[in-house]
Amino acid sequence: MKMRRAASGLMILAIGVAACGAPVSLGDAARPPEPPPPVIGFMTLAADDGSAVEAEITFEAVTFPTDSDGIAEAIWPEQPAEVVVSATGFLDYTATINELPETGVFEAVLQPRRLSGTVVGPNGVPLPRTTVVQGGVEVITDDNGGFLLTRVEPGVIETERPAWEPGSLAWDGIATEVTVEMEPKLIRALRVQGAKAGNPSQWRDLLDLAEQSGVNAFVLDTKNEGGTVFYDTDVRLAHEISAVQAFYDVDQVIADMDAAGLYKITRIVTFQDDPLARARPEIAALDSETGETWRNYKGLRWLDPTDRESWEYPLALAEEACRRGFDEIQFDYIRFPSDGPIRTLVFDEPYTQEVREATIAAFMEAAYDLLNPMGCAVAADIFAITLESSNDEGIGQRPQKMSYFADVLSPMIYTYTYGPGWKGFDNPNDHPVEIVSTALDNGAPKLEGHSIYRPWIQTWQLEAEEILAVQGVAEDRDLGWMIWSANTLYSMNFLPPLE
Repeated sequence: MKMRRAASGLMILAIGVAACGAPVSLGDAARPPEPPPPVIGFMTLAADDGSAVEAEITFEAVTFPTDSDGIAEAIWPEQPAEVVVSATGFLDYTATINELPETGVFEAVLQPRRLSGTVVGPNGVPLPRTTVVQGGVEVITDDNGGFLLTRVEPGVIETERPAWEPGSLAWDGIATEVTVEMEPKLIRALRVQGAKAGNPSQWRDLLDLAEQSGVNAFVLDTKNEGGTVFYDTDVRLAHEISAVQAFYDVDQVIADMDAAGLYKITRIVTFQDDPLARARPEIAALDSETGETWRNYKGLRWLDPTDRESWEYPLALAEEACRRGFDEIQFDYIRFPSDGPIRTLVFDEPYTQEVREATIAAFMEAAYDLLNPMGCAVAADIFAITLESSNDEGIGQRPQKMSYFADVLSPMIYTYTYGPGWKGFDNPNDHPVEIVSTALDNGAPKLEGHSIYRPWIQTWQLEAEEILAVQGVAEDRDLGWMIWSANTLYSMNFLPPLE
């Protein structure tokens, strides 16, 4: 500070002397300072939405970052210079700047790195509603299995969907279109009757059986053919109609299956529901002769599938089951009645094939829209005859339409149900391999959507080696299977070995 004041005094003195005498040259000390070098500003923007992009800029062999608003500056060399801009998720940008922009700011508009693709299953079938993840970017495939990722970096593309094995594909960042292939889970399941799941010793035996064999899944009843709900559900209506018999603790059995590494399926009998139809006749199928609720030959009432209010209860049970931790929700009796005085049935809508098919497909779509986003697979049990029939057999089940709204269709290919002469066999039950093979092969072209088949296999009236052979029929076609036992009785003799 003292030096600055002294210098000021000298300057004043010099000026005073000059004012009293001859002109004096101030020399170099009086020249104005050199102007600063020109500066060029940079602004990096995204081409897709015009937002600022945080980037790295290389200019005149010097690399430096922008701030979070995509802004940086450097010395302008007063001659043409090249700039290179790099940013995560964007293509590299290169340009030659010939002169300083009038505004002093050079805008670099970056193109997002894009990747389009398709997720497919076996035979190239597109897989809709599949989650695709790459570098933290997540999208869902459209109805044609297509997806578009933007602002992504080279790396591994991962795919996930209920009932399928995870898929992955290494992407080099160069290809603009890819196809990701996925495979369905190969499920080997046993049906577990609700009361057996609630018996500690029987439940433990079933878990041990799965551990010692190649079984990797259980199918537990949430609601059975009689309308009984087997655990203490939060769905109030089930309690109001006295349908609940809490045989098992749902959270405990799910925890047990998780600990055993089992795939968890629950079965919900849908439109055959005696307790609800009795309590709510306004949503039940009616009998034209009596004016009362219609009953089948077993005396059980049915809901009216064409009345959408009748959908609410099974869908509420399904939603809860998914939320509680089941991997797959299987709808059984997802059809119109087939056994009973069919001619006297009355529904809200006409009993035509068009209405029946549309009704069942619409229910499946509602279930799919509800459960798939929650992460649960949607399955439906269907009559085996629908795989080879040219019509809906009076029940509304058509694999062609249902396959768009189900992950799994499970035909009940029970050979004892086929009459003499079927496929030229006097007793089709003596030819389970041929019957099951023919049904699956004839049914395959009917899968217009993304569903796969996973057949139900009978145990009664077949020898152990026949049951194993039928399992082989499914697995030879890369399909899983489920064994039905009404009393949940199984033997290692007809189960696959532990792998």
